[in-house]
Amino acid sequence: MVRITSLIESVRAMREWALVVATARFERGQRASQSLNQLNAADNRLLWLLTSQGPQTMRQVAEALGLEQSTVNRQVHAALARGLVERLDHPAGGAKTLKATSEGRSMFEAELARKMTIFAAGLDALPVDERDDFVRNLEVFAEAYADAAERQVQCEGDRSGDAVSG
Repeated sequence: MVRITSLIESVRAMREWALVVATARFERGQRASQSLNQLNAADNRLLWLLTSQGPQTMRQVAEALGLEQSTVNRQVHAALARGLVERLDHPAGGAKTLKATSEGRSMFEAELARKMTIFAAGLDALPVDERDDFVRNLEVFAEAYADAAERQVQCEGDRSGDAVSG
Protein backbone atom coordinates (compact mmCIF):
# COMPACT_ATOMS: atom_id res chain seq x y z
CA MET A 1 0.00 0.00 0.00
CA VAL A 2 1.32 3.43 -0.95
CA ARG A 3 1.75 5.80 1.99
CA ILE A 4 -0.03 9.16 1.61
CA THR A 5 2.44 12.03 1.75
CA SER A 6 2.41 14.42 4.66
CA LEU A 7 1.20 17.16 2.33
CA ILE A 8 -1.90 15.18 1.42
CA GLU A 9 -2.46 14.27 5.07
CA SER A 10 -2.23 17.93 6.09
CA VAL A 11 -4.63 18.98 3.33
CA ARG A 12 -7.15 16.37 4.42
CA ALA A 13 -7.02 17.81 7.92
CA MET A 14 -8.06 21.27 6.66
CA ARG A 15 -11.72 22.29 6.77
CA GLU A 16 -11.41 23.38 3.13
CA TRP A 17 -10.89 19.71 2.21
CA ALA A 18 -14.51 19.01 3.13
CA LEU A 19 -15.49 21.71 0.60
CA VAL A 20 -13.28 20.11 -2.05
CA VAL A 21 -14.99 16.79 -1.48
CA ALA A 22 -18.49 18.33 -1.33
CA THR A 23 -18.00 20.38 -4.50
CA ALA A 24 -16.60 17.34 -6.31
CA ARG A 25 -19.75 15.45 -5.37
CA PHE A 26 -21.89 18.42 -6.43
CA GLU A 27 -20.05 18.61 -9.78
CA ARG A 28 -20.68 14.89 -10.30
CA GLY A 29 -24.38 15.53 -9.77
CA GLN A 30 -24.24 18.51 -12.13
CA ARG A 31 -22.62 16.36 -14.83
CA ALA A 32 -25.28 13.68 -14.38
CA SER A 33 -28.03 16.28 -14.66
CA GLN A 34 -26.38 17.94 -17.65
CA SER A 35 -26.16 14.62 -19.48
CA LEU A 36 -29.94 14.92 -19.93
CA ASN A 37 -29.74 18.43 -21.38
CA GLN A 38 -30.45 19.20 -24.99
CA LEU A 39 -28.96 22.67 -24.55
CA ASN A 40 -25.33 23.51 -23.94
CA ALA A 41 -24.18 26.14 -21.45
CA ALA A 42 -24.02 28.90 -24.10
CA ASP A 43 -27.56 28.10 -25.31
CA ASN A 44 -28.80 28.11 -21.72
CA ARG A 45 -27.27 31.53 -20.96
CA LEU A 46 -28.62 33.03 -24.18
CA LEU A 47 -32.11 31.59 -23.73
CA TRP A 48 -32.16 32.60 -20.05
CA LEU A 49 -31.42 36.19 -21.11
CA LEU A 50 -33.94 36.26 -23.95
CA THR A 51 -36.74 34.63 -21.96
CA SER A 52 -36.19 36.71 -18.83
CA GLN A 53 -35.36 40.07 -20.44
CA GLY A 54 -37.09 39.81 -23.81
CA PRO A 55 -35.57 40.49 -27.23
CA GLN A 56 -32.01 41.84 -27.21
CA THR A 57 -29.53 43.14 -29.73
CA MET A 58 -26.21 41.34 -30.13
CA ARG A 59 -24.54 44.21 -28.28
CA GLN A 60 -26.99 43.92 -25.39
CA VAL A 61 -26.37 40.17 -25.23
CA ALA A 62 -22.60 40.71 -25.10
CA GLU A 63 -22.94 43.30 -22.34
CA ALA A 64 -25.45 41.30 -20.29
CA LEU A 65 -23.40 38.10 -20.45
CA GLY A 66 -20.01 39.81 -20.14
CA LEU A 67 -18.73 38.19 -23.32
CA GLU A 68 -16.69 39.40 -26.28
CA GLN A 69 -18.71 40.28 -29.39
CA SER A 70 -16.97 37.53 -31.38
CA THR A 71 -17.99 34.93 -28.77
CA VAL A 72 -21.60 36.15 -28.86
CA ASN A 73 -21.59 36.07 -32.68
CA ARG A 74 -20.40 32.44 -32.68
CA GLN A 75 -22.89 31.37 -30.00
CA VAL A 76 -25.83 33.20 -31.56
CA HIS A 77 -25.13 31.76 -35.01
CA ALA A 78 -25.10 28.25 -33.51
CA ALA A 79 -28.41 28.95 -31.71
CA LEU A 80 -29.90 30.37 -34.92
CA ALA A 81 -28.84 27.25 -36.84
CA ARG A 82 -30.51 25.03 -34.21
CA GLY A 83 -33.73 27.07 -34.36
CA LEU A 84 -33.46 28.18 -30.72
CA VAL A 85 -33.51 31.91 -31.49
CA GLU A 86 -34.64 34.10 -34.34
CA ARG A 87 -33.71 37.57 -35.59
CA LEU A 88 -36.33 40.29 -35.68
CA ASP A 89 -36.18 43.47 -37.73
CA HIS A 90 -36.23 46.61 -35.63
CA PRO A 91 -39.33 48.69 -36.47
CA ALA A 92 -37.28 51.89 -36.74
CA GLY A 93 -34.62 50.23 -38.86
CA GLY A 94 -32.08 49.89 -36.04
CA ALA A 95 -30.08 46.85 -35.06
CA LYS A 96 -31.90 43.53 -35.37
CA THR A 97 -32.93 41.92 -32.12
CA LEU A 98 -32.78 38.31 -31.07
CA LYS A 99 -35.77 36.49 -29.64
CA ALA A 100 -36.17 32.96 -28.30
CA THR A 101 -38.24 30.78 -30.61
CA SER A 102 -41.08 28.75 -29.13
CA GLU A 103 -38.90 25.63 -29.48
CA GLY A 104 -35.97 27.37 -27.75
CA ARG A 105 -38.21 28.62 -24.96
CA SER A 106 -39.77 25.16 -24.49
CA MET A 107 -36.39 23.46 -24.30
CA PHE A 108 -35.08 26.08 -21.86
CA GLU A 109 -38.18 25.84 -19.65
CA ALA A 110 -38.02 22.02 -19.59
CA GLU A 111 -34.37 22.04 -18.56
CA LEU A 112 -34.99 24.73 -15.96
CA ALA A 113 -37.88 22.73 -14.49
CA ARG A 114 -35.65 19.64 -14.25
CA LYS A 115 -32.88 21.66 -12.55
CA MET A 116 -35.36 23.15 -10.07
CA THR A 117 -36.67 19.66 -9.20
CA ILE A 118 -33.15 18.39 -8.55
CA PHE A 119 -32.20 21.44 -6.46
CA ALA A 120 -35.45 21.04 -4.50
CA ALA A 121 -34.47 17.45 -3.68
CA GLY A 122 -31.13 18.71 -2.38
CA LEU A 123 -32.78 21.37 -0.24
CA ASP A 124 -35.32 18.85 1.03
CA ALA A 125 -32.42 16.86 2.53
CA LEU A 126 -31.74 19.80 4.90
CA PRO A 127 -33.72 20.53 8.05
CA VAL A 128 -36.56 22.91 7.15
CA ASP A 129 -35.36 25.65 9.50
CA GLU A 130 -31.85 25.63 7.95
CA ARG A 131 -32.75 25.86 4.25
CA ASP A 132 -32.96 29.66 3.95
CA ASP A 133 -29.69 30.13 5.85
CA PHE A 134 -28.02 27.53 3.65
CA VAL A 135 -29.07 29.32 0.47
CA ARG A 136 -27.93 32.72 1.81
CA ASN A 137 -24.61 31.31 2.98
CA LEU A 138 -24.07 29.50 -0.30
CA GLU A 139 -24.69 32.74 -2.21
CA VAL A 140 -22.09 34.55 -0.08
CA PHE A 141 -19.64 31.67 -0.44
CA ALA A 142 -20.13 31.37 -4.21
CA GLU A 143 -19.58 35.11 -4.74
CA ALA A 144 -16.42 35.14 -2.61
CA TYR A 145 -15.15 31.96 -4.26
CA ALA A 146 -15.73 33.33 -7.77
CA ASP A 147 -14.02 36.61 -6.87
CA ALA A 148 -11.00 34.78 -5.42
CA ALA A 149 -10.77 32.49 -8.46
CA GLU A 150 -10.95 35.45 -10.87
CA ARG A 151 -8.26 37.31 -8.89
CA GLN A 152 -6.08 34.20 -9.03
CA VAL A 153 -6.52 33.99 -12.79
CA GLN A 154 -5.55 37.66 -13.12
CA CYS A 155 -2.46 37.12 -10.95
CA GLU A 156 -1.28 33.91 -12.55
CA GLY A 157 -2.75 34.27 -16.02
CA ASP A 158 -5.30 32.00 -17.63
CA ARG A 159 -3.48 28.84 -18.76
CA SER A 160 -6.58 27.04 -20.01
CA GLY A 161 -7.41 29.32 -22.93
CA ASP A 162 -10.95 30.40 -22.04
CA ALA A 163 -11.67 29.40 -18.45
CA VAL A 164 -13.39 32.60 -17.32
CA SER A 165 -15.63 33.46 -20.26
CA GLY A 166 -16.91 29.91 -20.83
